[in-house]
Amino acid sequence: MSLRPIYKMDVMINHVKESILQFDPGKTDYDLEVPDDCSALLFRLNYDPAFRISITADRDAGRYGFSEIDQNVDDYRAGAEAPYYDYYKGYILRLDKRSWSFDEDLHETAWITAASGEFGSFTYKIHIFRPNNYSIRQKFTQGIHHDMEFNLNVPYELYVPSNYDPARSYPLVIAFHGTGEIKEPTDAILRKSHMATAWAYASENNTHPCIVLAPQCTIRYDENDNWTTIDQFLKHRTDSPFYPMPQLKAAWTFVEHLMQKYNIDEKRIYLTGVSSGSFAASVCAEMHPGKIAALVEVCGALDPAKIDNLRGTSLWLIHAEDDPVLPVTMTLNPIEELLQQHSIPYRTSLYPAGQVFWRSGHFVWEPAYRDQAMIDWVFDQHL
Repeated sequence: MSLRPIYKMDVMINHVKESILQFDPGKTDYDLEVPDDCSALLFRLNYDPAFRISITADRDAGRYGFSEIDQNVDDYRAGAEAPYYDYYKGYILRLDKRSWSFDEDLHETAWITAASGEFGSFTYKIHIFRPNNYSIRQKFTQGIHHDMEFNLNVPYELYVPSNYDPARSYPLVIAFHGTGEIKEPTDAILRKSHMATAWAYASENNTHPCIVLAPQCTIRYDENDNWTTIDQFLKHRTDSPFYPMPQLKAAWTFVEHLMQKYNIDEKRIYLTGVSSGSFAASVCAEMHPGKIAALVEVCGALDPAKIDNLRGTSLWLIHAEDDPVLPVTMTLNPIEELLQQHSIPYRTSLYPAGQVFWRSGHFVWEPAYRDQAMIDWVFDQHL
């Protein structure tokens, strides 16, 4: 039979506009490799409407931190049909993201079945391979810094180059996680995104040797603890999300300790963060004017009252147009206006609506830390 029910198949990961699979209507078996932090694929199909499409997979779509799937976020068990999302115009196949799944290569098979009572059925098989990131995570050392002033512990993950030379000075990258990692194991910071490991990858391949610190915020005072008062602000308990919490101050104290222990280039200290961690990065930069060479904000905001403290710091602001948690109208738009008013240079990466699909536009950090141009730009910045 010459009839082929699917004319075109685009398979995408977050931010990838073009298909990552070369589709041939006459071919039914494909191999597909995805990045080690990939959590979902989006299938957009152009098919004969006489056929009904269904997509299934042989592996559960587990969510990090849970041994079982979570029906509340539309996770599904092996063999269940992948959902179709009208907003994204396609089927979203979520890959296993349980913590242990990142310690091994992921092999998963997905089947796309096109069935018709008149013409029968066709099945397209997709063999998905996701390499594990265990090797780079093993380059980090886990520890706890105890802060005497606030009597609290700051767990952390620290990367020092394998060929560290004490006679050579190194840039320091400090990565602040978001709210989702506050109650997770410390190494969740490394497993769930490239927020910290992206810089270590660049160092290990000798492109940009550096030291990387990923501190963890823990609950110390109440359930709304975070790096800043953003959670209290959202609960209407304070008038600003930008007040630093003791956890942030203690993390900086540990940074000062590292600067005594390692040969760190004080003119090349870089801050980055995601979501509430992005608030932490910006507040930290504003608390220490003249000390931060570059600030990479991923779906965050700046304290307008202290915007002048960022003079001399290079900024790269990253957001998605359809971020439902921290909308650009509340964050990026006023930030850009303020930076222009104060003549502070900056760059932006604004991902179009619908381009970041898992779990929503808020999760823009997945494409953000794959942007090699941004990585290279950071290491070019110095005071």
